[in-house]
Amino acid sequence: MIEQDRVIEPEMVAIPAGEVRMGVPQFPAGAALPHPWQRTRRAVGAFALAARAVTVGEYRAFARATRYPIAEELSVDPRFGDPLAPAGFVSWIDATSYVQWLARETGKPYRLVRDAEYEYAARGGLDGARFPWGDAEPAGYADFGNSDGAPLPVASFAANGFGLYDMAGSMWCWCEERFDEVVAFDRARMSYDETMIRDVRHNRICRGGSFKTADLTALYCAHRHEDPMDSRFDCIGFRVALSLPS
Repeated sequence: MIEQDRVIEPEMVAIPAGEVRMGVPQFPAGAALPHPWQRTRRAVGAFALAARAVTVGEYRAFARATRYPIAEELSVDPRFGDPLAPAGFVSWIDATSYVQWLARETGKPYRLVRDAEYEYAARGGLDGARFPWGDAEPAGYADFGNSDGAPLPVASFAANGFGLYDMAGSMWCWCEERFDEVVAFDRARMSYDETMIRDVRHNRICRGGSFKTADLTALYCAHRHEDPMDSRFDCIGFRVALSLPS
């Protein structure tokens, strides 16, 4: 955010290098989700991740400082009137513009979080757990299942083992990579909707579920989704990551 022409950097949490077992537990039989996950092991280097998602107040401050054309909905939708609400109606392009601006202003390598980093950070040291807090049902741990309501302010629930808030529920989080960069994808296949063929390969990864999520499987640490990079939805936002020296 900006305060008296000075950029205030987000609170960053250093995440130690390690290995993550992605895709556990097993994808639930009969889950109404488009992308079954696969188990794999990935090494993750040390990085830093913002403790909280970018808020409406921070995102609007960026827009004022740069005259960036953010979505009009963010100014008129009463659900996002609280400056401490997580920013929504943010496309992958918008999120990338924000982190590039933050990197320029601070001289630090800010960026979007990467797919494996998100799952590793979301688990908070709980290897194989369903959710960032463990295996307990999400009630009392996350903002979810509120399709007709508004997102709660960031950090409304307890942080996970790494000190990160809202890694499941609240707001879907854009990741850096394309879908086909992280998923073994059969290029002869496409996913379908009712009216047209939809090729998801160049869409960008989203993680974490949102306040509107009804299927609890979408809150699993293992779950990933995708959307076009120019999509602006009320349930997709982002958080800032920072590369650390090797």
